[in-house]
Amino acid sequence: MRSARNVLLAITFVLLAACSSLKSKPQMTYYHGQNVPEGYITVQYASAAEIKFEIRIEFVPKQMYHLLLDGNDPVAEGWFSTLRAGGQSYFVTLKPAEGRTFEIGKIYRLCIGVQNPQAVQMTSNNYECKVDHTFVFQEKN
Repeated sequence: MRSARNVLLAITFVLLAACSSLKSKPQMTYYHGQNVPEGYITVQYASAAEIKFEIRIEFVPKQMYHLLLDGNDPVAEGWFSTLRAGGQSYFVTLKPAEGRTFEIGKIYRLCIGVQNPQAVQMTSNNYECKVDHTFVFQEKN
C-alpha cells in the first residue's frame, strides 16, 4: 500500500513539474505576409487607448484574426468580421491589452491571419500573417 502511494506521489510530482515547465505564452514568430499597396489599410482614428483601421481588402473568410504587433509582441488582438456590407471596406477597432497603451512614434505591424495564435502554438511557434501592414503610430482624431 505504501509503495503504491509513493509511486502515485512520484507520478504526480513528475506531471506537475512537466506542466510547470510549459510556457503559457511561448514566443511566436509572426511571419510577414503580403504587403498591401498604400491606401488599402488606413488609420481612421488613433489614441493611446484604441486604433480604428479602415481595411479595403476583400477576404474569402468571413472572420479573420487581427493582431497589432510591437515587433513579435502582440499589443492588441482579436477576431473581426471581414464582411464589407455593400461598402468598399470594413472597419476594425483594436484596443491594447490590459496595462498597455499605444505609443506615439513607435513602429507597429497590423497582422491579419486565419487562426488564433494560441491555436497555432500547440503545433508551431510560427504564425503566418496573410496581410502585413507596418506603420508609425501617430494620434489622429
